[in-house]
Amino acid sequence: MPRSLTTRRAVAYGALVLTAALWGSNPTVSRLVMETVPPITVSWIRWVVVIVVLLPFVWPQRAALAQAIRRDWKVFLPFALLGFAPQNITVYLGLYGSSATHLSLLNSAIPVLIILIGWLGYSRKPHALEAVGLAISLAGVLLILGHGDVGALLRLELNPWDLMLLAGMTIWALYTIRLKDRPQTVSLIGFVFVAALMGVVIAAPVIAGELAIRGAPRLGVREIAGLFYIAVLPTLVGMLLFGFAVERVGPVQAGYFTHLVPVFGSLLAAAVLGEALHLYHGVGFLLVAGGAILGCLRQEPMLSSRPPAASAPRS
Repeated sequence: MPRSLTTRRAVAYGALVLTAALWGSNPTVSRLVMETVPPITVSWIRWVVVIVVLLPFVWPQRAALAQAIRRDWKVFLPFALLGFAPQNITVYLGLYGSSATHLSLLNSAIPVLIILIGWLGYSRKPHALEAVGLAISLAGVLLILGHGDVGALLRLELNPWDLMLLAGMTIWALYTIRLKDRPQTVSLIGFVFVAALMGVVIAAPVIAGELAIRGAPRLGVREIAGLFYIAVLPTLVGMLLFGFAVERVGPVQAGYFTHLVPVFGSLLAAAVLGEALHLYHGVGFLLVAGGAILGCLRQEPMLSSRPPAASAPRS
């Protein structure tokens, strides 16, 4: 493999690890914020903040972005629905009635969902290393989430809120697969800005309904700081890093790194909430990381190019 290509992949893998760390912090911070701010409001505000933060960076591209919206709005629309405010509302509603543990558990299902959707919709069969790496990594996640007692997971009962979380993970898996086909007429930052703007507009009636029912939330220093953190780091920086990596290593390998999300979530809980770290944390981390590395040993044949017509999703 050429040295430049190896370097590109190494940088992409580093970006995915950082993304997982940022996403791992999101459930804890979001649950703290949602003690006083309703879930739909949290999701909507985070994307409004993202748009405001990005505005100075995309302002020089405003003419090109306006033209892209007019010409390609039908192309941007699925991305706005799959990866931005509407999808996040689904996750936050589920988190409101479920738990951060369940969200972490269902995050670990994303690589499975990516492989399943790729197999059923894109005729992409998983190879042996992917299957083995996926199983090892998933075992590590289950070990951590079960606090060293995998049998404890069998006693968790899914409720409607958990199913909503699973729906959000499925939507994100589809977004990950589609991300390699994002419009190339605008930069990655421009793409995030346009899709975020469309997502906020689409979700506006939902937020209006929540505000009408529950009233405007009271935002103190903690809530403002939490919303800003969620918007800038897990949302904006995480989205940009993830898009950067998918274009270089493909959606399947990028999806593997979501297994690291609950690992970093556990480490954050120990550092911030004072929860003790145990042996199973270390063993679980080694399994998760080892499985992800094993699944990445066989590289995707295509990096950033679009799949051939024969690989298009079935109608």
